[in-house]
Amino acid sequence: MKQIEWCSVPVIVDDDTTELFQMPAPDEDEAQQPAFRVTESTVALVSEDFALYEPSLQRMEEDWREAKKRVMQDKKAQKLTPAA
Repeated sequence: MKQIEWCSVPVIVDDDTTELFQMPAPDEDEAQQPAFRVTESTVALVSEDFALYEPSLQRMEEDWREAKKRVMQDKKAQKLTPAA
């Protein structure tokens, strides 16, 4: 299967995925990027009518980036806070 991207976010086909769309929980790894983890049937469904799903996918990507930003800010704050 060729590399798929939705809203500039890579799509990983994983038929063990239990939800329609899954994204990794943001962590403290600076290199971590968003990715949609979906089943093959979800890829087919979204491909049939991408315009219908696009706003939700964009919102998921934006929400993920905001959450990642907060995680990284918390990590930075923890480094600046002296240990008690």
